[in-house]
Amino acid sequence: MEPTVVTAQQMQAYDKYTIETIGMPSAVLMERAALSVIATIAAGGFDLSRVLIVAGTGNNGGDGLAIARLLHLKGIDVKVLLLGDERKLSKANKEQLAICRKYQVKIGHSIKDFRDYTLIIDALFGIGLRRDITGKLSEAVKKINASNQPVVAVDIPSGLDATTGKILGSAIRANTTITFGYLKVGLTVGDASKRVGKVIVKDIGIYAPEF
Repeated sequence: MEPTVVTAQQMQAYDKYTIETIGMPSAVLMERAALSVIATIAAGGFDLSRVLIVAGTGNNGGDGLAIARLLHLKGIDVKVLLLGDERKLSKANKEQLAICRKYQVKIGHSIKDFRDYTLIIDALFGIGLRRDITGKLSEAVKKINASNQPVVAVDIPSGLDATTGKILGSAIRANTTITFGYLKVGLTVGDASKRVGKVIVKDIGIYAPEF
C-alpha cells in the first residue's frame, strides 16, 4: 500500500526511484508539475492579470521557470524574480532558464514592489531545504508576506521544513500550497498551519517503490 504522508527524505527517495529505476525523465516530471500548478490556479479563481514567479536556484525554481514559460505562452503577463547565484543553478533549473530566455520570458533579479502583482507564485525553496533562510532571501520572503498579495506555493511554502513543519528562519505565508506526489508531514505539523493555506496534492507520476 502506497504511503499518503511522507517525510522529505522519503519523497526524495521516491523521486530518485521514479527517475533512475522506472526511467521517467526528470524534465517530464517537472513539466507535469508545472502543468498541474497552472491547471490548479486556473480553476482556483486567482487573478492572473500580473503574475510574479519567485524562483530559486534549485529544482523548485526550475518548476517555477517551467510555470512561467507555460503562462507566458498562454499570453499571461508573467515575470520571474530569480533570486540567488546563477552560477549555482541546478542542472534542471539551468535548462528551464535557457528555454525561458529563448521564449523571451521576462526575468529579473529585483522587484520594486510585490504589491504590483495580482498573484505571487513561490518557487524559491523546495522540500530539500535544511538551513535557515537568511540575508536577502529572508528579506524577500518577509516583503512577500508583507505585501498581502495572494501567494501560491509550489510543493511547499519556502522556508518550511518538509518533515518537521518548523520555520527555517523565515517562511512564505501561502494562500494555497500545491504539493506533488504525496502530502508531506511538514505540511501538517509544527508551524504549518500558519503558512500552508489550502493544501492540494497533485499526482505528477512520482511513485514509491514496492517493497
